[in-house]
Amino acid sequence: MKLGADPVATAWSKSVHWSCVLARVLKLINLSFRFGNLSRHLPWESKINPPSLHVILTLMLGLPLAGVTKAQTNREPPSINETVVKQAQVDPAQKKHGLIGLRPIPADQAGTNHNHGGSWAGMPTYDQQKGNYPFVAKHIDTLFGWVPDGDFETKRIFFEYYWGLSKKRDNLDPNKNQLIQTIRRWEQRGGEIEHILICREARLAVKRGWADAELGPFKEDGRILSEKDIDDIRQLFKDAYAQDLTKHTDYKLLMMVEEPTFFSTNAKAQKIIKMTSGVAYEAHQFNRHWPLETGWSKPKEVVAGAKWTLEQDLDYVFYYGPILWKQDKSYEPLLERKWLESFWAAGLPKQHTKMHYYLNLFPHHTGRNRPVGPESNPHSILGFTKWMIEEVKFNTQQPNE
Repeated sequence: MKLGADPVATAWSKSVHWSCVLARVLKLINLSFRFGNLSRHLPWESKINPPSLHVILTLMLGLPLAGVTKAQTNREPPSINETVVKQAQVDPAQKKHGLIGLRPIPADQAGTNHNHGGSWAGMPTYDQQKGNYPFVAKHIDTLFGWVPDGDFETKRIFFEYYWGLSKKRDNLDPNKNQLIQTIRRWEQRGGEIEHILICREARLAVKRGWADAELGPFKEDGRILSEKDIDDIRQLFKDAYAQDLTKHTDYKLLMMVEEPTFFSTNAKAQKIIKMTSGVAYEAHQFNRHWPLETGWSKPKEVVAGAKWTLEQDLDYVFYYGPILWKQDKSYEPLLERKWLESFWAAGLPKQHTKMHYYLNLFPHHTGRNRPVGPESNPHSILGFTKWMIEEVKFNTQQPNE
C-alpha cells in the first residue's frame, strides 16, 4: 500500500478487481460448457453445473464487502483528538479563531447553596433568563455545567479537576478513580468533553479539609503536575475505555497553571507541559491578580506564556474571572472589557485556532450580585459573554494569528 493510502479504498479496489476476474472466468467456463467445446476433454462434464447467477452475485458482492469490513476493523478505537479534528472539518469558522466557553453558575436556586467567596444565597441565577440570551445560546462553544431547561445549544463540556487531593481520589483503578467518575457523569448526560483543566491545588485544598493534599514538583508553581501524574492519568484513560467506562481512549488535559510564565521558561516544566494538550491560565479581578499593572496577571508576562504555548502547537485557555461589580471602589463601567483589551493590546492573540477564552464569572467577593442577563444588557454576565463572542468569533478585521 502506498504511504497515505486509504485502507478502505484500497481494499475495495483490490476486491472489485478479483471479483471481475472471477466473473469472467466463470462466464467463459459457462459458455464452454454450453457449446460443448470442452465436452470431449472432460468426461465428467455431465456432473458439473454452470454456476448460477446467485453464486456469481454472491462472490462479486461478498468479496469487496469482506475486504472493507476487514479494513474497518483494523482501525484503532476513536480518540478525543479524532473527534476534535472531525468537528473542525465541519465547522469552517473554527479555522479562524478558538473557542468561547462559559461557566454558568449558579444555574438555579439549588446552586445558591454554595459558599465560595461568600454565601451565594440570593444570587441571580441562569434559569431565570430563559429566552433572554438567543445569541449566546447559539454561539457559545463549550460550558462548565448545565442549566436546567436552559437555552444553550452546545453539548461540548470543559471542567476543572484537582489531582493530588487524596490517594483515595487518585486510585488508579478506573472504577474507583474520581476523575474517571467525573468524565462518566458528563458523558452519561450527553456531554462531549472538550478540555479538562487539571492541576494540583494543595494550598486552597488544605484549608477546605483535604489534609493530605500535596503540591506538584515545582515550588515556583505548585499547581503543575509531575511526569508520573500525567503518565498515570493517560493510562487511566486507556483502562477506562477498555472497560467501556468512557467514550474515548484519551482526553485533552490542559495544565491549569498559577504563575503566568514559569511553565514556559523552565526546561523541566516545559517537558511536562508538552505531555499535555496545553495550558489554562486563571486571571481574576481580585486578590494577588489585582491591580492589573502590579498583580500576577501582568499582560506582558501572560502574553509571553501564551505565545510560547501556541508556538508548541498546544492549546491555551485564558480563564477569565471572577470580575468586579459596583460595590468595589475600583469598579468602573465595562472594566471587564477594558482588562481584556489591555491584554489584546499587549499582544495576546485574539483570533487564533488554539487560543480559547473561557469565562469563569461566578459570584465572588466584590463581584457579587452582577445581573446574569439579559444579553441585551451590556453590564450583565450574558451581555459580557455576547460581547466576547462578537469580538473573538465575528470581529475578525485584524486577526492576531
